[in-house]
Amino acid sequence: MKAPRQWSVALLALVVVALFAAPAEATPSTPPAASRPKLHSCDLGLPRPFECGHIEVPIRRAEPGLGTTKVAFAVRMRADRGQASLGTIMAMDGGPGYASTAAPFARSLVAVLSPQLRRRDLVLFDERGTGRSEVVDCPDLQQGLVQEPIAIGECANQLGTRAAGYTTAEAADDLEAVRQALGLGRVYFYGDSYGTLFGQAFAVRHADSLRGLILDSAYPANDPYYRTLLPAGLNGLRVSCRRSPDCPGDPVARLSRVVHRFHAAKRSTEGLIGFLLEAGTLAPRSYLALDEGDRRFLAGEPRRLNRLIAPGPAGHGELSEFSYGLETAVTCNDYPLLWDPAARIDQRVRQLSASVKRLPRDYFAPFGRSEYLLSSAAHLTNCLYWPAPPPGGLERPVPGRWRAPKTFPTLILAGQVDDVTSVQEAREVQARFPRSRLYVVPDRGHVSSLYFPFRSPAVGVIRHFIAAN
Repeated sequence: MKAPRQWSVALLALVVVALFAAPAEATPSTPPAASRPKLHSCDLGLPRPFECGHIEVPIRRAEPGLGTTKVAFAVRMRADRGQASLGTIMAMDGGPGYASTAAPFARSLVAVLSPQLRRRDLVLFDERGTGRSEVVDCPDLQQGLVQEPIAIGECANQLGTRAAGYTTAEAADDLEAVRQALGLGRVYFYGDSYGTLFGQAFAVRHADSLRGLILDSAYPANDPYYRTLLPAGLNGLRVSCRRSPDCPGDPVARLSRVVHRFHAAKRSTEGLIGFLLEAGTLAPRSYLALDEGDRRFLAGEPRRLNRLIAPGPAGHGELSEFSYGLETAVTCNDYPLLWDPAARIDQRVRQLSASVKRLPRDYFAPFGRSEYLLSSAAHLTNCLYWPAPPPGGLERPVPGRWRAPKTFPTLILAGQVDDVTSVQEAREVQARFPRSRLYVVPDRGHVSSLYFPFRSPAVGVIRHFIAAN
């Protein structure tokens, strides 16, 4: 590895502004020297170093008295500095809660974008509360030390009035503040999973800052029941088995028989629901593993299925890579819920019960209605004890009837067998962007570009989109 160049802070700031100059059609204004963020060399686990920096932003712009928070980012200059820049790509990981400057995301994204980074600069953005951006650390919640409803309440108490500042809308304004601080022109934005909701929120508020938008495994945040996900999982099971010589017959019928046996034995199906709803992450292998476990279980050999659906280790990993506290805050502040978030707790419980009963009993077959919706695996009740929003409510990430202007192109991707975000959800996102293309990645699951950057067909589509725009 080459040793990183030694730059003075002042010189580095000037170099960043000069090298980030956009093409003539989008020339940025240079921010005053005093307002430019100071940058320093930082190791993100790649051969070429990044330069890291941060700015201070209000924790809640509607309440300046709550103070500020740090928003961090990492910059990687284009490889070929002998030619003019073709623009800048800004990117954010999903979750919410994952750090974009953490090595796993940085390595995968650089692999995906590699040819485009010869003449394009890259900025990785840590959403407020993640990674280097004053990470939200709720220890009991992060480490799984106490029951989750109690830990979520403790986390809310820890954040206090600042909890209302962890929203997608505030974070979208943070990204714009970073763009301006770096003196950038119009940018490409890449977001995956929750990062696609963030990308939509950025487009709502700062469409004039976008040159192109990439929404990888798109999520619309418009259904508190998440009704498309279980059908997507069952479809993924069928598609994966249909294309495998080792998976005969109807895998959904087999899964149904397993569920009925669990019911007869009065055994919880939490593990089955949890595994199925995450199978889209490493599809199609995960679906095939589930079906093999089902077949062996039905043949009187339960050990493999039991291993697959057994609870994993407590906790949510390294805080530097993922903040479960931030995920909880954003989810509870922004995502659609089965109750009125302004209601008292006793009212919320009644509203939740009524919401469950609005759907037919067999809506989530082979699982029961309450069995599915109220399971911890479905994650639909996590926010039951989250604090009510401040007076006037919180700004929604994407207004219900919003449609994007035609000033920038949008690429939307969805894995054919993804059940973390579904193809149907991607189609709903596409309806918001009249100048868009939806690419359904064949035989792939959630964000296959990042999980399989050297094999997923999505990678070539992303590269072509950037090159063509």
